[in-house]
This record gives sequence, C-alpha cells and structure tokens, in this order.
Amino acid sequence: MKWIPMTLHYLRFSPEKFLDKLKDSPFDSFDLYMSAPQLNAFDYPLGDLIALDREIQKRDLTVYAITPENCTYPCNFATQNRETRESSLRYYQRAVDTAEYLGCHNVQISIGFGYFDAPREEAWDNVKNSLQLLAEYSKKKKVNLFLEECKDTTTQVLNYSEDIKEMIDQVGFDNVLGMVDTDQMTFAGQSIDDYFNSLGEKMGYVHFNDRGHTVPGHEDFPMKKYYEDLKRNNYGGVCCFELTDRRYYEDPDKAVDQCIEWLVKNTDEYKGYRN
Repeated sequence: MKWIPMTLHYLRFSPEKFLDKLKDSPFDSFDLYMSAPQLNAFDYPLGDLIALDREIQKRDLTVYAITPENCTYPCNFATQNRETRESSLRYYQRAVDTAEYLGCHNVQISIGFGYFDAPREEAWDNVKNSLQLLAEYSKKKKVNLFLEECKDTTTQVLNYSEDIKEMIDQVGFDNVLGMVDTDQMTFAGQSIDDYFNSLGEKMGYVHFNDRGHTVPGHEDFPMKKYYEDLKRNNYGGVCCFELTDRRYYEDPDKAVDQCIEWLVKNTDEYKGYRN
C-alpha cells in the first residue's frame, strides 16, 4: 500500500507550506483538495496553475488525485435542477483538465443529492447520465473517476458499496472506479470486506480516517483492524488521510506528523517511516 495526505486541512495556508512539509516527510505524493483560495476551480488564473506545477516539480512530488471542493460549492449530478447539473459537469470538466496538466490521473467525484421528496430513481438517472458524459471526456484525458459514498443524511443515491458497484456497471466506462471512506463506511454499518466483495478489482482508492475524518487514533474507530482488513484483501493501492476536522486547521503540520506516528506504530508499511 501507498500512503498519502490530502491538502484539505492546509486551506488556511499557502500551497508552499504543504509542499514544504511533504518534501521533508516520507510522503512523495498527495491528494490536492482543489478549492479557493488556493486553486479556485471556477476561475483560477492560468499563471497560478503553472506556478503550482513548478513548485510541485521543484520538490520532486506528484499529485496522485485531485478532490474538487464539493461540499461548500453547489456541485450536484443528482439534482432535478438542470442548470446545476450542467454547471457541475463544467466544474468537474475543469478538474479533469487541471489533473491532466498536473500529470495526475485520478479525480474524486461526489455525486450530490436529489430532492428527498422526489423519487430516488430520478436522482439515480441524473447521476448516471452525468457520469457517462464526464467518463467519456475523462477517458480521452487518461483520467480515472473515483466514486465516493455519502451518508444517507447527505444523499439518497450512493450510500453503500453495493450502490457504487451498481452505478459503475450502469455507467459502463472502465475509468470509473469505486472507493471507500472509512468514516462513511462505518456510519453505514459496512466493513472493508463489504467493499471488496462488492467492488473487487474496481476498488480504486481509500480514505483512511477515524470518526469525523480525524487522524487515526484520535477517535474510537478500530483503525488497526481496518488496516489489517485492507492487507487481508490484498489491497495494493493508495490510502489517503482526509482530515476535515477543524482541530487540525491551525497546525496542519502537526496533524501530518500524527498520521506518520500512527503508521509507524501500527503498520509495517514504508521502512523509511522508522528513520
């Protein structure tokens, strides 16, 4: 397995702070949380993208995945509102183009929600149709799309591993993959095994977080068991620390150090971690 951090909890700092931290850490890649003010997907200046790419290359780092902001911004493939769906397609198209420029081959997609007082089938079909368009576009760019589940308080479309598998099958493009977020997974009462049983080779990515998207060991999830479950299923892909809890916003470097500390104590990954 390969381990990487996400940049989300660095949003109150310049991109250079995060890149400098990674340069002096065991990590050589990361998940870029694409959001204002660092990189506004709606309207970033071209010079900012070029400058970011230079800074990444200067430190011999790579971008493994891009996660466009999809909670604060109105990005929604499921909604009955056509204008919002079309705007969301343009938004994710911009993310795919950005990924291609940065040499990144993966973009995470959060599919949004339909009106809770409307039939689920409407929202499902809206997502499927939008993803088919984006997947066809992304395939030419050699970019994969990772579909993430959400809690049933957020959406009625993708809540379980079985939902992700069904959506992947219906979309019908081989660059659409599934993923698991351990926080969402536990909320839904599912397990690592459930995801591998549902997705098999379509398991593309892991968000490895404790309760509330915190550093492993900071809350009450059995994170070591989750790690062992991943190994038992022969997962050889990438695990990302997606830290969204505001406790990490003032000192994001410390949170990265705490993730490394957890890995050293609980895993046999990366001998360099023990230096």
